[in-house]
Amino acid sequence: MSFRRTVCAGIGFLLLACAAEPAIIRTVVDPAGYTEETERWFAVRDGWLPSAAGPLAQTALCHLAEDQLPATVGTDPLGSCVIPGDHTRPVVGTLTARGDSLLLESPDGLIWVGERTAREARLLAVRDRPAIDGAAAWQGPVRLTGRWAAGAVTIWVTDTLAAARASFHGVDRWPVDTAWRFDATFTPAIDDWRQVATVRGFDLPRQVAGTVTIMMEGRRVPLTALTKGRGGASWLVVIRDATSGEESYPAGRFVDVEFADTLGHTVVDFNRARNPDCAFTDASPCPLPPPENRFDLPITAGEKTYKR
Repeated sequence: MSFRRTVCAGIGFLLLACAAEPAIIRTVVDPAGYTEETERWFAVRDGWLPSAAGPLAQTALCHLAEDQLPATVGTDPLGSCVIPGDHTRPVVGTLTARGDSLLLESPDGLIWVGERTAREARLLAVRDRPAIDGAAAWQGPVRLTGRWAAGAVTIWVTDTLAAARASFHGVDRWPVDTAWRFDATFTPAIDDWRQVATVRGFDLPRQVAGTVTIMMEGRRVPLTALTKGRGGASWLVVIRDATSGEESYPAGRFVDVEFADTLGHTVVDFNRARNPDCAFTDASPCPLPPPENRFDLPITAGEKTYKR
């Protein structure tokens, strides 16, 4: 008898919890109303993509080994982390390790946003503590955030005046089809952090929220879902399918999954499969899909490749 069966048999009042995964509840969808709602979501997304908070405002990504610290950040081409454009200074500040803290030391001109203690310390990140958010440093229209994990420092740079914002020309999509909307069940993970491979060739720590399971072609398909960090309003499922590299972005696409209800039910909607930020900018380290999130069949729903 397996360990799982032994435990379940020995604890009667937990027998129900040890049973098979809950059945996937089928919901009835009105096609016309669903299409209208989905197209409204498209319109909101098309407005967000070129916004100051969208990926077209991301201008630089620096990934440095921790033994390269201290390191300068700014527009100076000889610096360690080079910010393109002319919207900030040649040297914004110096990345410095002080114990397990990653600091951005600058004489003046920075505005810090975030937790009070992080602002006061000018703290960007804490070594190997990805769950702790550092503050964001603003210098004019340019914002810097950081992460320090697995012996490397990663700095993200956003410029609200980035020229790419003005060149956005929309995203092509497949027609909305209710057949690509799947009811699902969610099984949570417990404190599961992983080093996840990215399109930029290095790994970053990501927290696994759990497993989202759908029924596709008569079989149960479990998909790994990631958290979006503090304040995230949904989970992230990264997929790759037979359209990847042909009609959709080669590295895969993102599907946002709403938090499950108290019974563990949610929805995976491939009509809202979207291009990752790295499809719009080279300054984003998008996570690659794990093996269990890769499909042999074409998912002809959601966004097609964005042609820059």
